[in-house]
Amino acid sequence: MILGNGASRAEKRFKAVIKPLIDKLKEAILAGKLAPGEPLSEADLAVMLKVDTVALREALRSLETEGYVTFGPADRIIVSKPSCEELEDDYTIAGVLEGLAARLAVERARPAEVERLRELHQALKEAHRKRDLLAYFDANGQFHRFIAEIARNEQLYRLIEQLRHEIRKTKTLLLQLPQRLDHSMREHDQIMDAFLKKNSPLAESTAVRHLKNQMETLRKVAGAAKGKNL
Repeated sequence: MILGNGASRAEKRFKAVIKPLIDKLKEAILAGKLAPGEPLSEADLAVMLKVDTVALREALRSLETEGYVTFGPADRIIVSKPSCEELEDDYTIAGVLEGLAARLAVERARPAEVERLRELHQALKEAHRKRDLLAYFDANGQFHRFIAEIARNEQLYRLIEQLRHEIRKTKTLLLQLPQRLDHSMREHDQIMDAFLKKNSPLAESTAVRHLKNQMETLRKVAGAAKGKNL
């Protein structure tokens, strides 16, 4: 029992170190101090941030799940920067799946679930009002994940989650395009409106268009860059 309590205290101390570390790395990425595609040296980061490599590795793994960094062969780590081909493939498939989820969700949602979706939509609007890009993307993920949940199709939900894990890698690029925020908010307003009107075809078409527009925005970035990668 004493050992268990000791382990619990150690875990709390560890988390107390990891969370601020994750936030510092996020801030560096969002500020452009760590640019998309930039290789990361764990040894250099550990010295710069004055932390041990175990804590740093845990923080980097957490950032990987959120799409900020990518682990490659031989544990090579870079700030996430998907290729043009990855963008095309992921967003094309995601648009179809998220559109289907939106249509099913409108057809199957209970009144309490629509109300919950409205709350998530309000969180999006608040983040947009504050121009808080990080909060906006977090709220965006919750909004779309809830739609996938209330579609009540487990296989569809799993497929969408797998793709969303890949799409998160584009966050480091989208965060550099603040003008996209206003367009995205309008598209979310339209999706919410489709739920309130109980119009499943409209929900599907707006969700598909939302992903397509996001892909088109990233494609423009790709067109402005040289070479195969963004």
